[in-house]
Amino acid sequence: MHATLQHSEPGKLAGQRSNPVLAEEDSAKQRIAHVDDDPDIRDTVKRILSANGYIVDSYQTMGDFLESLRESENPPDLAILDVMVETMDAGLEAFVEIRKRLPQLHMIFMTSLGEEIRPYFTGVSDEWILIVEKPVEPASFLSIIRSRLEKANAEI
Repeated sequence: MHATLQHSEPGKLAGQRSNPVLAEEDSAKQRIAHVDDDPDIRDTVKRILSANGYIVDSYQTMGDFLESLRESENPPDLAILDVMVETMDAGLEAFVEIRKRLPQLHMIFMTSLGEEIRPYFTGVSDEWILIVEKPVEPASFLSIIRSRLEKANAEI
C-alpha cells in the first residue's frame, strides 16, 4: 500500500487555491462583511478570504456593521456574524434587523456555540441559517463561503 504525499506551497494558506488568478475570477471581487469582537479571529478570517480573492470588511461590533449597512447603498455579498459579539444575543438581534431590511443578504453565523443556537431560529427557513463552529478549518470554511455565494448568485 502506498501513501500519497501532499505538499503545500510555502506561504500558502490551507484551502487557498494554487492559482490566485483563478480565485479572483471565481470570487469576482465579491465583498464579505465579517463581524467578530475577537481580533485574532477577524484577522484569520480576513487572511483566509483575502488570500482567495475576496474583499473583506471587518467589524468589531455589530453596531458598526449595522451602521455601515444603513449608510451604504451597496451591501456586501455575504455577511459572517458572531452570535455573542457585544452582548449574548447581539448577533441574533442583528440577524432579525438585517433580514427585515435586506432579506436577500445571505448570512453565516460563526460561533463557538455551534448548533446550540439553532433553537433561536425556530420558524425561520433553514436555507437561510448556516452555522459554522469556531475554530474553522480553512479549506472547509472556504467551501462553505463559495457554496453560500453560489447560492446567493443563483437567486439573482
